[in-house]
Formats: sequence, structure tokens, C-alpha cells
Amino acid sequence: MKIRHLLAAPAALAALLAGCSSPADEASDPTTTEADADADTNTETTAETGEDTTEELTAEPVVVGVLYPDLTVAAQFGFAEPLGDLVGPFEAMAADVNANGGLAGRPVELQMFQFDLLVDGDAVRACLEATQDAEVDVVVGLDGVFGDPVTCVTDQNETLMVALDGMPAEFYDNAEGRLFTLLPSKDEAQRAIAAAFADELAAAPFAVFATIDTGGDYDAVEASLLPELAARGLEPAVTVVLDADGEVAASQIPIEIEQLAAAGVETIISTSGFFATAPFAQALTAAGLDVTWVGSDAGGFASDLYASQMGADQLDGAMAVTVSQLGWSPAGFDEPAAEAACRERVAGLTGTPIEAGTLETVGAFRACIAFDLLTAAADNSPDDLAAGFGAIGSIDLPTYGPVTFDGDPTGTSLVRRVTWQADCECWTPEGDFFDPFS
Repeated sequence: MKIRHLLAAPAALAALLAGCSSPADEASDPTTTEADADADTNTETTAETGEDTTEELTAEPVVVGVLYPDLTVAAQFGFAEPLGDLVGPFEAMAADVNANGGLAGRPVELQMFQFDLLVDGDAVRACLEATQDAEVDVVVGLDGVFGDPVTCVTDQNETLMVALDGMPAEFYDNAEGRLFTLLPSKDEAQRAIAAAFADELAAAPFAVFATIDTGGDYDAVEASLLPELAARGLEPAVTVVLDADGEVAASQIPIEIEQLAAAGVETIISTSGFFATAPFAQALTAAGLDVTWVGSDAGGFASDLYASQMGADQLDGAMAVTVSQLGWSPAGFDEPAAEAACRERVAGLTGTPIEAGTLETVGAFRACIAFDLLTAAADNSPDDLAAGFGAIGSIDLPTYGPVTFDGDPTGTSLVRRVTWQADCECWTPEGDFFDPFS
């Protein structure tokens, strides 16, 4: 089964499918997880300590809240695949940490907060339950956590957060040291496109494709991508900006395609999520326009999810820069050591074998990432996890490889060029990781 790693545009998806669920009804009767079928909105699980160390961990616990989406309905519509079992691996890792002395002597109290991806505002509801009701010490934001729930955690409730996806630059500034992400900021990821593909973009007319959304993608286009392009003597022949309203956006598409055709555009930089890009690509194909797509981790372009929504004729030959270790399995590369070690570790703790390249690795990798980072942060600064995260020098993580904060709120800066190959249906790496701005 192919793993879909990233959720590129849950806000847009929610807007289109609003008729599928009622925000009021869903918020009052959310889906529960297997670990706590009787819970209301969130799954709340306290990890039990090992039998021999329960008495030793008497310090105040570190309350860890995990925000993650329910993808059940989205998967039914073909917009995502479930993330697999998250609760089991997280519980097992928390118990293992406690059995081995906790976080610098403090026991972990794990609480899982699930939100409905298709219900507008439900992620913020989960944020409020985590920060105000449960009063967690740190929030771990998994796939699909971006925009409003991030500012809810870090700004409005002044709580530490570590997330997978990169955020707009202003999010880090406003968080005042309480936000850390594994992916670069959206601004950095978009600037990397211009740096990595300057020659290709200079060879023929190109366009920039963007949408107005709450994730800050278009803000980063204006603040970072366009200025970076200009600094390299590059100017898009057309800049497409689709409205956040689906009906308005649909009316824009024919007009924008006419402009692209008139300008002779051959390459399009994608800065938006797959949900907006895929139908636009389909409209281009219907109009007989053959273009090469270029993107990055911003908007989740460099992910398998894009390929699930765009046909081979639309994505074949697409180019991207990514910090993730994508493409190793189908492209014939050896499994990264951090991923193999994590699979074996979680399988040993849960008693369930985990095969490489399967959906079950998603939950395992997320759990390893969270607790390896928390352990490193606590070792650096037991009484101030935010300071501890900022002092993480280098740590090798599944999916992301070497991660270094060391005073920077984003953990990864080196990127690698990848190309989508239709024959293997995979992003194929081109060369090693490099600094796009060196």
C-alpha cells in the first residue's frame, strides 16, 4: 500500500465538503479512537510506567498532548489515506520512556486529541481542549496541523508546540520561542524553489500558482518567493491566485488558463495544496496545455499525496526540492538507518511486526520522532523544554534524517532535488542533500 505522507490542503477540502458534516453535530460527537472508545472528543490516555520504576518517577509529570486528524471521511472521498494506528505506537513509546526514567526524571502523561479534518474549526476545538482543559505542557502537531490550531496553541494559549509541517515566518515570530517545526518555514521552502531551479525557470516562460488560504501559502509567495525570483532576475509570465471560495475559484480557472496559453507558459511553480492544484492541472490537460510542475515541501507538493490526485500525464517529470527522505524504497535505495531502527523499536514494544514501506510505519515514525525530540529537549533543559528544543544540536529522525535546531525554530535546512517518475510512481532523488542558498 502506498503511503500518503502529507495533507496539503485540509482547509480547502473542508470548505468543499462542508455539506458532508455539520460543524455543530461533529464537534459535539467526535470520533473516538480504539484506545478510549468511551471518550468524547479526544482520546485521553495516560501511559503507564514500567513496574520497576513506578515508584521512582515521583516528579511532576510532563503532560504531552498530540493533535492529529481523523481521516476516515477524507479517505472515503479519495483525498487521503488513514495515517494508520497512531495511538498504539505513541502509548508504547510513552510507556517505554517512563520505564527508562522518563524525561529527565519526569514521567510522561500522554494525551491524544483527535479532530475531524472535514469540520471547520474542529482543530481549534482540539487545541482548546489540550491547552485549556488538559493544560498540557507541550503539543505535538502531526500531519494536517497548520494555520489556526497552531496560532491557537502557541499565541493564544502560550503553549510549546513541535509540529511536522513548516509554517509562515510570522508564526515563528509571534510564537516567541514556543514553536518548532521539522520542515522549513513556508517562506524558506518557497525560496528554495527559486534557488534550486533558477536555470530551468530561466529557460522558458513560467508561472506561479497560488491560492488564498489560512495556511499562509500565498503570504509566503508575496513575502519570499516573488522577491527571491526577482533577485535572480526571474519574473513569472503569469501569477495565478485562486480565491478561497470554491465557486469563485472555479470561475477563475478558464480565464487563468487563457492567460497561461497566451504567455506560452511551459513551467508552473505550485505553492498550494494538492486539492487546489490537482483540479487546475486537470483543467490544463483538458485545454491541451502540457506543463512541467515545480514545487517544494510548501503546500506538500513533494509528497505521494499529490501523485494520488494528479494523473501520470500531469505529474510525470515534475521537479521538487524536499528535506524528506522520499523515494528510497521504490527507487531502489536502501532504507534509511533511522527508519529501520524505529520500525524495529516500535515493533518490539507493541509486539506487532512492521514491514518497511507499509502504512503501519507512519504511526511508528511519528511516535519515534516525537519522543526522540522530547527526550533530547528534556536532556538539554529538564525545567524548560522550549530552551531544550532550541539547544538540540543534531538528531537523526525517521523520514527527515539529520535534524538540527540549535537556535533555529526549523529543524531542517538541507534539501534534495527529486523528480517524479511515472514508471515507478515515485519521487526519485537526484544527488545528495545540499544547502540551496550556499
